[in-house]
Amino acid sequence: MRKFFFAVIALSAFVFSGCSSDREQVNQSELRKLIIEAIAGDTDANVKLQGFLSTKHIGKSDYNQLYIDDLNIGDQHFYSILLEYFDPSLNLFAICDSYLNFYLLDKSLNGYLSSEWAEMGTRKFVFLQERFLTKDVLSLDRLSIYEIYDESAELIYRSLSRFVKDNEISSQTIEIITKDFILTKMSGLNDPAINNQPDTFYFNSDSKKYLSKWNLFNKYVNQQIKEFSWVITKPQIPSDMLEEGTIRIRQDFQISLDVGWEETPFYNESKLLKKSLMGTKFFNRSLNSSFIILEIPSGEIAENYSPYSFGKPNTGDYEIRTTTIYESGDNYYQIMEHSCGEKKFLLLLECSKTVYIQKQKIFDEIIESFSIKC
Repeated sequence: MRKFFFAVIALSAFVFSGCSSDREQVNQSELRKLIIEAIAGDTDANVKLQGFLSTKHIGKSDYNQLYIDDLNIGDQHFYSILLEYFDPSLNLFAICDSYLNFYLLDKSLNGYLSSEWAEMGTRKFVFLQERFLTKDVLSLDRLSIYEIYDESAELIYRSLSRFVKDNEISSQTIEIITKDFILTKMSGLNDPAINNQPDTFYFNSDSKKYLSKWNLFNKYVNQQIKEFSWVITKPQIPSDMLEEGTIRIRQDFQISLDVGWEETPFYNESKLLKKSLMGTKFFNRSLNSSFIILEIPSGEIAENYSPYSFGKPNTGDYEIRTTTIYESGDNYYQIMEHSCGEKKFLLLLECSKTVYIQKQKIFDEIIESFSIKC
């Protein structure tokens, strides 16, 4: 089992996947074989791993490592999959069960990767560490913690954990994990005001993440990087640690949204529709924009809810219809219908005209990432 540079107390040692529990289970060696075959271009293997590999991965068998770890909880069997390449844009981390139901897919990882499972009471976690360079000689570690629930998984914590400059090591270690907060402690910092001081990351129910008001270690490291003078010769991983491409997988749909989008389940939408529907809302405060996902009741059609007409659907069993972008006041709106078999969902976009003009590419990528479980 791989060990990380942090202390953890009380822890014991994209098309959506359509698999369900009535299918055969796979063991770890079978899962590894399936992934290797899929990367090599086996179509059947790719079908079984729907949503895990993109077209960029097909034929790319020159990965640094394919690391699969597992955890048994009663009758449930979980796998974490870590696929690492020299090109970090191809790096993948996923969590699935033995029936190949994928709970999470993270495409925002850099450098050399390592991961391990841990349990704390009834809670299940995967700890993942990234190690990479910035400005050629400055070594950084970043720690991500994922929590696994009955039918989903979430990235709940992400922060820098280690920084090496001129052979001097500074670190942020986890001291305590509770349902309400994570307590960390810093050491080795060249700033006596914060060295050996704690920082507290409180759980935010909207974003489902542990967040710090001060984020002391990240700010310290970013300042050290900013002040470090060096002639850069190697390709650089950005030091701002942007979280991109984290896929939110729910029971019936998936959508790729970064950390800035706050989730509101059981959201009742009536303003943009002819009649109300209950669903899930994702809201981004900095963009002042929303994506709302709503399931159409069985026997109903999208026209019963959308006040605007849809264009013609694409061909195939998985159909998508969209309205034109319409405006009201200072905002733009768009409604998209996704249907597969008997299932029908609406995806609603609401954003200001100014933001849409500036960030249209981001909105288009999010819309493209959305799919429903057939």
